[in-house]
Amino acid sequence: MAYWKKGMWFIGLLLVAAGGTGCAVFVAAGAGAAVGIGTAEYIGGELKQAYAAPMEKTWKASVATAEELKMTTTEKSIDNLDKNRVIKGRTEDGKDFQIALEALGKDVTMVKVRIGLFGDEKGSTAVHASIAKKLSN
Repeated sequence: MAYWKKGMWFIGLLLVAAGGTGCAVFVAAGAGAAVGIGTAEYIGGELKQAYAAPMEKTWKASVATAEELKMTTTEKSIDNLDKNRVIKGRTEDGKDFQIALEALGKDVTMVKVRIGLFGDEKGSTAVHASIAKKLSN
């Protein structure tokens, strides 16, 4: 019994250490579904989330999300050998927004959303929810 408790303590310590660094990766995908991997992180007014989807598919979902949420796009850019893409513009209520995509691998794309000067967590969460929904279709 004491041996079992020691083992559980060690496993718990490993989980806390991995979670505390933000490196714990949990993949949840059904047949054909692309979903967020890891934990969404809101830091400095920017909400970022990695998705199990290639850059092109995530880009299309992001552009469609901006249109769906009535965000006026003023700039779309692709650089760094297509590893980074950015959509900039204004929200319906006049706040600046930026959706930045970064290819982390062939089938993993990081999406960073910032709305307004100081950030808008609720608005950024809505953007990510729409992107995730489009990727799962």
